[in-house]
Amino acid sequence: MRASMKIVFLIAIFSFFSAGLYCQNFIGMHKDEIIKIMDASHKNFKLNTSNVNPHYKYLKYEDRINEITVLYFLSDENECTLVRKMYDYSNINDVIRELNEKYKKTGKNTWEYKYLIQKYCVELTEGEWFFTVTIKKK
Repeated sequence: MRASMKIVFLIAIFSFFSAGLYCQNFIGMHKDEIIKIMDASHKNFKLNTSNVNPHYKYLKYEDRINEITVLYFLSDENECTLVRKMYDYSNINDVIRELNEKYKKTGKNTWEYKYLIQKYCVELTEGEWFFTVTIKKK
């Protein structure tokens, strides 16, 4: 199999697993893979490089109507270590319903799940202007 076909095949597989909002969380993926997948299968999100915090290494994606922002925090090796999604409060009921359907509830605003062999924890935090969902390894 040629290298270009391998890349297309990998993107197709990753797109399949990342089709839902919470299916694949991108943790452990390299920065370049995240960009390819987001460009290929999440066309309603665009990479925002205009406001970058120099203290953190991350990719910042925003949806077209500015209701959802996704931050992929990266290690020094450019691998995703944590995903933080920030939402407008108009989405809270839908997000909580989806979290309850897909994951095991472990507390008031916490869930957990297993993807392949890794366990992950999901935490919803309510802020003054928006709420966040943070996904990290357990």
